Amino acid sequence: MLKGLSWQRFVLGLLVAIPLIAFLFYRTNLKETWDALAEANYAFLPGAFLLFASVIWLQALRWRFLLKPLADIQPQRLYPVISIGHFGNAVLPLRSGEILRAIVLRQREGVSRMATLGTLAVERAIDGLTLAALLLVFVAFVDSSDRLREILLAGGILFGLVTMGLFTLAHWPRAAQRLADQVIDRVPSGWRLNLRQWVASFLTGTEALRRPGGIAAVVMATGLFWVTVAGVYYIIGQAFDIQEGFGTYLLVTAAANLSLSVPSSQGGVGLFELSVRETLVFSGVDTPLATAYALVLHAVLLFTMICVGLVSLWVLGASPGSMSEDAADENENAEDRGAASQPALPPR
Repeated sequence: MLKGLSWQRFVLGLLVAIPLIAFLFYRTNLKETWDALAEANYAFLPGAFLLFASVIWLQALRWRFLLKPLADIQPQRLYPVISIGHFGNAVLPLRSGEILRAIVLRQREGVSRMATLGTLAVERAIDGLTLAALLLVFVAFVDSSDRLREILLAGGILFGLVTMGLFTLAHWPRAAQRLADQVIDRVPSGWRLNLRQWVASFLTGTEALRRPGGIAAVVMATGLFWVTVAGVYYIIGQAFDIQEGFGTYLLVTAAANLSLSVPSSQGGVGLFELSVRETLVFSGVDTPLATAYALVLHAVLLFTMICVGLVSLWVLGASPGSMSEDAADENENAEDRGAASQPALPPR
């Protein structure tokens, strides 16, 4: 396991997952769920595996546009970095794969960890906004539930505010830095230099939001990515002969992945299954069948992330144990010593 990502966090993830899984099974007929699992046509699963492994390329393409102000890195070099991040999210709680992704990019491409986290914040905000928009479109044209519409509207507003905040940081970085400096001046003096440099690096990571062409490419790649992911959900639905339209699978994709925006257990185990199951039940699918589908869907996604992540680690000549934060800390400290001489913030 990764140094710096302690066993306590691992146990915390299990403590979150176990009650959710127990609740999942408590609210279903276990025999009928087992029958649904036994009757599924698992010949569809390899296609879902390959499609999900391939769609990560769209994430790599999108990340290239977000990273371009920092470094122009080709998607084929970003693909294994993203895959290792997915591997981390699959086996570690609290979405620790995002930290791992920043560490690997620092080691492989020399990009500041905090700047990388800035691009990942933009990525998560755009993902959340896109998924919330998909849900709102579904509600507007398919569902008439006022309660669900209110929940989704609140989610859309939340992600919209986050996105607007990141746009503001990107367009007025020096004002944001001055505001941050006022807060940093109140912390112990020994921390101030590093905090200022980290804030500057993070703001640099949002710079892609100042480039309309780049943002258009990011939005297009994001939409195509999530539609393709819904295709993975659809393929597995055919394995269970769930005769729902593609719009329902878009709904399930959006609901399940919005639920994972909240850091929780390893791979979102428990929370993901509940979100998928309840969304399908809401759409008219029987609870045991929806439960069986949710279990197999998540198993395929996690299996793909772990396999592709392990292959990526092998390609890079690394191992989970070698991806320690200590190694990255040494590099980051060396980078920080020269950060003051670099134009971290663009002029306005």
